[in-house]
Amino acid sequence: MRAALAAALAAGLMLVATGCGSSSAATTRLGSDAAQLVPPSALAFVTADANLDSAQWKTVTNLFGPIELPKQLDFKRDVQPAVGDELNIAVLGVDNGKPEAVAIVKSKDEAKLRSLAARFDQGNEHYTVEDIAGWSVVADSAENFQAVRSASTGSSLADTADFKQATSQLDTGALAFAYANGAAVQKLGANLRSLVGTPRWLAAHVVAGKDEVTLDARATGGARAAAYKPTLLRDVPSGAALAVSFKNANELLARLRSEPALRAALPFVAQLKGISGEGVLYVVPGMLPPVVTLEVRPQDPAAASKSLKALANRIGNVLPLHVTREGAKVLLTNAATNPGSTGSLVDDKAFKDALSAADVPDEVTWLAYADVPRLAPLLQALAALRPQGAQSKSANLDKLDKLGTVVAYGARPGSNSQLVVRITHA
Repeated sequence: MRAALAAALAAGLMLVATGCGSSSAATTRLGSDAAQLVPPSALAFVTADANLDSAQWKTVTNLFGPIELPKQLDFKRDVQPAVGDELNIAVLGVDNGKPEAVAIVKSKDEAKLRSLAARFDQGNEHYTVEDIAGWSVVADSAENFQAVRSASTGSSLADTADFKQATSQLDTGALAFAYANGAAVQKLGANLRSLVGTPRWLAAHVVAGKDEVTLDARATGGARAAAYKPTLLRDVPSGAALAVSFKNANELLARLRSEPALRAALPFVAQLKGISGEGVLYVVPGMLPPVVTLEVRPQDPAAASKSLKALANRIGNVLPLHVTREGAKVLLTNAATNPGSTGSLVDDKAFKDALSAADVPDEVTWLAYADVPRLAPLLQALAALRPQGAQSKSANLDKLDKLGTVVAYGARPGSNSQLVVRITHA
């Protein structure tokens, strides 16, 4: 249980901070009562709707498939009666690198909750259930139970200024909500801290509509990426299946190069230098191989050309690439020739509708768009070329036919950094 929570917490923190979605201000209802039992010093708090029959969960299931549980567990028979309609988990601290977590629920069958809690026993960890202020609390130590009791009658996470600020910026009616304070970032490894910075707090929620799921994540404090208008998207041809706009990749590349583990995992980043200014990466299907292009408008076109030529030589055995100059722009592409005027992606109705529905602002810190039905055959073809062992470890691509468009972007509303990811059903 602790290991799973640690992985989820680290992934969530990195996702929010590197964004560094809908955005109307409201107080979230989900988990607001349970937060009154969480100590104010808690590192993180996660709450989720546990009623899988809700309209939001049905949308999630249609997009991503049902929740997978161990074969001996049935959600409706074993889990939902145990946890009730809302699951709340608080990380109170870290002991020897492992999170100290408690669960706070309104159980409908405490016997099943005790049985479920016992499944997470490991070594000296023995989870029991106690009733505190009308809630069923699951913890593995008397100290943690006492911390919850003290919060229920005194100061709690719900009373802290940071938690109030975070919840005030996220919509009512979320399917899931997560919050972490800045101290939680310090518990991450040095590699992750160098990427996410030192925000004062991070929060995120997931909201599902009739045919879409949106993640909205925010952070306040720490480094903030500069916002810009993605003008190079105008150069992306109509019908592109993927387009990723960015600015000043030098900063990100420098961070990657500064971490040995990340540098080893992505060896090509050591060769990429001088990629300043705005850039866009896009993929145009419809031919074999598809056209893949990285276009940048750097401050030093000569330095960027040299760097991109080195990259082309490194991966040329996988995809033949060449570098061309068009005035102040430098392109790394496998296109044999400039296709000429074929229209622009920014004029495509599907693209404009997707960005409008995701509330993409005029200025972003980065932007990504994917037309999954057009991109999926390319991903599946690439997966088929991988060695058999690698294929078994790769993500299952069979469910891509359920997805429509994906829009993701970073923004800077007020004093915050923001990340939005919106996925629609095909």
